[in-house]
Amino acid sequence: MGAPMTTTRGGSRRHRTGLVLAVAVAGVLAWPAAALAAEVTTTPTQATQGDAVTLHLVVPEERPGARTEKIEFRLPEATPIGEVYPLSVDGWAPLINFRNLDQPVAGIHAPGVTQVTAAVTWTRAAGKPVPGPARLSLAMGPLPQVDRMSFELVQTYSDGTVVRWADPAGGAHPAPTLALVPPAPGAAVGHDHGGAAPVVADTGQGGVAALPPAADDGGPSADVLLGGGLLIGLGGGALIGWMVSRARHRAEPDDDEPQDEPSTGQPAGGQPAVDVRPMAEPVGSR
Repeated sequence: MGAPMTTTRGGSRRHRTGLVLAVAVAGVLAWPAAALAAEVTTTPTQATQGDAVTLHLVVPEERPGARTEKIEFRLPEATPIGEVYPLSVDGWAPLINFRNLDQPVAGIHAPGVTQVTAAVTWTRAAGKPVPGPARLSLAMGPLPQVDRMSFELVQTYSDGTVVRWADPAGGAHPAPTLALVPPAPGAAVGHDHGGAAPVVADTGQGGVAALPPAADDGGPSADVLLGGGLLIGLGGGALIGWMVSRARHRAEPDDDEPQDEPSTGQPAGGQPAVDVRPMAEPVGSR
């Protein structure tokens, strides 16, 4: 008789169990790294020096049972930006804090400015909060002539916890950054930041609240409307003047034309004439 057959069912089961345990252990060990992977993201990650950009921020929520109530975005002092404006975002109210410069820097709407934005602080508005991470936007420019800008973001939770996103790359809370590249040779550097600057209102607390800019409905600009109205006004005035001159010319008799003969009471065509009686002479006029 041949040798008895051996089964591998037990060995396969032990093998599968070992794989499951290995995957579970790997997941547990990798969990802290996954938790630390959340960071403040910026879009775009790269822009052109001297240009303007709309920077979008996504700030994660890392504390279960608490929500972010305030976010402060601080700009670097060494590389001031001429103009920085927060864009309108649902559920958040922005506040701009300024600082004065000893030397002016280029602006978007002015050749030089001596007062620039030091920080923008968003406070969660009253009402039902928008779920998920905070998504905020700023328009800024002209961008300085440096290779990289590093910002500081201070996040305050509803339970009082404050998180500073200012660490270098690879840290627990890395600072949001923006890489800057020089413009292409011969390329025109534009200052278009994709929207009008918002109106700001003084809050009396060391800053100003930014009001959202008026929406652009794609219609004609004020310059086009003004020019069109001027042309229409000039054309209409010329037409009215010509009509008045024409009417006056018709109303004045020509000196060369003969005077009309006295009416006989029977106009041409056989129709009876209209009886036109002179007005009674005033008493005492004789």
